[in-house]
Amino acid sequence: MARKTAQQKRIEALLQRQSVAVRKAFLEALQKATNAVDRDALIRLLEANDVERAAALFRMERGVVFPLEEAIRNAFIGGGMAVADDLPKGISGVFGFDGRHPRAIALAERQAAALVTYISDDAVLGARKIIVDGLNTNRSLNSVARDLVGRKVGRQRVGGVIGLTEPQTDRMINLRSMLGDPDRIGEYFKDADMKIPRYKESDRRFDRLVRKAIKSGKALPAADVDRIGDAYKAKASGNRAKIVAKNEAFVAQAAGRAEGYAQLLESGKVEAVTKKWQHGFSKEPRQDHLRMDGEVIDFDEVFVMDDGTRMRFPHDPAGGAEHSISCRCTCVYRVKLPKD
Repeated sequence: MARKTAQQKRIEALLQRQSVAVRKAFLEALQKATNAVDRDALIRLLEANDVERAAALFRMERGVVFPLEEAIRNAFIGGGMAVADDLPKGISGVFGFDGRHPRAIALAERQAAALVTYISDDAVLGARKIIVDGLNTNRSLNSVARDLVGRKVGRQRVGGVIGLTEPQTDRMINLRSMLGDPDRIGEYFKDADMKIPRYKESDRRFDRLVRKAIKSGKALPAADVDRIGDAYKAKASGNRAKIVAKNEAFVAQAAGRAEGYAQLLESGKVEAVTKKWQHGFSKEPRQDHLRMDGEVIDFDEVFVMDDGTRMRFPHDPAGGAEHSISCRCTCVYRVKLPKD
């Protein structure tokens, strides 16, 4: 496997800064969206058994997540501007990335809109699942509402469903079910010695409390179940924020760099551009990404994955999550200057 190129090192440094900004904006967006849910309306809809309208309250408004869109757009523009650092001295000083180019604006907005839709859909789906489970198990409406919008800490709500993935929501529901059932509470740990919780996002501070309940053959009181559920949601949403931030920053800068080279070609300052797939030293590499390592193609060509997916560059949105999440591959560009 080839050593990291200068381009790759610059990209990693850029990503470290961008992912911090995206993660901060992501968490702020989740907080604003949670605070925006009308709890009184939620209770009224729960009382009326109106599951769909209650779940719809968790659909995120575009304005609430505007800072997140801006963070993604900035990562895209940062990727485009970074192209100048890759260029020979003769043209690096005269190339300027146009972040206001219609194509650049459309690309950045499309990525931001897709992320917002993805998060919002997860929130609605998760809310629906929690509502149905709560009604089916005859939990109090206030308890169900707490799971959905969290509890008040000062002026903010903490521990709601917004920000969880569908699998995380499923695990949280199962976690509550286990802890509240004396016949199932032993399932909380996945080992006979009761040292390792079933779910890695469980808060280990509650291990002793759960062990004591298991040994006594009793379920936990509702208040303790709520505390453990809140802690799980906080850790799970935090983990998701890290993954989302890193992936979205990677996608944005990769798309921005590709747009930068497209603008460079259109400017006539270079004769041609090639691109090379550079594997990112992952601990568990995707085999087709590993096979692609070192492959060089022309700028307008695409890399073809084993499953037939066609990608212009690593982290191309066309590849979807299966080719992007936790991928550390990058695209190394080379320019050919005009002969004259």
